[in-house]
Amino acid sequence: IPVWISDYVLMEYGTGAIMAVPAHDERDLEFARRYGLQVTTVVDANGVLVDSGSFSGLAGADGKSAIVRWLETSGAGKGVIQYRLHDWCISRQRYWGPPIPIIYCDEHGAVPVPEEDLPVILPPIEDFRPDDSGISPLARHEEWYYTPCPVCGKTSRRETDVSDTFLDSAWYYLRYPSTEFTDRPFDAERTRRWCPVATYIGGNEHAVLHLLYSRFIAMVLHELGHVEFDEPFRRFRAHGLIVKDGAKMSKSRGNVVVPDAYITRWGADTFRMYLMFLGPFQEGGDFRDEGISGPRRFLDKVWSMVSACVRDDKCGGEVRHAAVVKWHQTIKRATESIEALRYNSAIAAMMELVNVLREDNCCDRQVVQDLVIMLAPFAPHFSEECWERLGHTTTIFGELWPEWDEELVVESQVQVAVQVNGKTRSTVNVPRDSGEAHVVAAALADETTRRFLAGKDVRKQIYVPNRLLNLVVG
Repeated sequence: IPVWISDYVLMEYGTGAIMAVPAHDERDLEFARRYGLQVTTVVDANGVLVDSGSFSGLAGADGKSAIVRWLETSGAGKGVIQYRLHDWCISRQRYWGPPIPIIYCDEHGAVPVPEEDLPVILPPIEDFRPDDSGISPLARHEEWYYTPCPVCGKTSRRETDVSDTFLDSAWYYLRYPSTEFTDRPFDAERTRRWCPVATYIGGNEHAVLHLLYSRFIAMVLHELGHVEFDEPFRRFRAHGLIVKDGAKMSKSRGNVVVPDAYITRWGADTFRMYLMFLGPFQEGGDFRDEGISGPRRFLDKVWSMVSACVRDDKCGGEVRHAAVVKWHQTIKRATESIEALRYNSAIAAMMELVNVLREDNCCDRQVVQDLVIMLAPFAPHFSEECWERLGHTTTIFGELWPEWDEELVVESQVQVAVQVNGKTRSTVNVPRDSGEAHVVAAALADETTRRFLAGKDVRKQIYVPNRLLNLVVG
């Protein structure tokens, strides 16, 4: 085997000596092409071994297993599993953090702090910053550092490292429901009721290490029988980033959005709604001053509808079927969007409903009340005020969420696009699930469609039910 010396092989990998495989490694291939070395393919594009002797024809995973068995049988090697997850160092050399409960005795070595003496409390000190001595800030305070050995009582030394904050935050969700208990980290019954966490929302920086540590702790506690679950969070969602006028906010750019000024001018609920309307929760959005007026206009429209209901002006009349359909569609879309954290979609659905109701000059009390309830999570102060104006004496947040009728969600009429030679020329409204002949007849009766068909023969028609009709003419 020829031996080549190169500058891209790492000393930490394979002790600096590797078997080059030009056909299946980009750097090896580049090296081989540069120096005219032979390139032998042993795995084809489908992941099947080729030019591999008796192993040719085996799929990748099967081929690996067969090769390992052959090496072990022939005594030339053995299969091992190399895990990427390594030991986790949880100690930190600083002041802030829970002290690690270990005492070092010259006679008995490392001795755990007795359970009745837990937790070890940090001493109240002022000079907690590290210095150049390399000694922990805690070791500089002898009255805390030196303590009797729990076994023999001789003067011993406390561990001065504190636990990593990643470890501390890896189980804090267990403590939250049990904060009043001083004799246990978490109460079993309370934990059984509240955990695992239904939805955990955090930044992208939490999506790797923090979740890894939390899951590790949960699995250990589960294996030891302390909790009934092995996964701490049923769902994790990372929130997106809000930028200002297309640029990331920073003090140096002077483009930081300070909520106070916007709340003073527009109100807290308008500001809150605008943030949620900017874009999908997990993507964030672009905050622009001119955009905040949209949610404010929407709230003004809702206020006008509530005021009309209070005056009993045109309320209680028959609601057009199309508006009823839109009402139930809005309840369904808002409900499902909120569950999926698509807040912008839920707000958009309510805006569409308001537009339909205003076009019909409709302010049916039940429809308006359902609208205000759906609006409450996004504009709580505004919605509570509307609810009180509608004559209610209890808080809106004690109300049941509206329910939709699945039969009323489906529109009885659909709008079908009419194309001529693949270009959309018109639309026709027909009953849902209409047959092709009925839709073609409606299209041919449409004045706009007839204008594009003038003097031409329809040679073919392509119909996609409830969506599209394409008339091919020649």
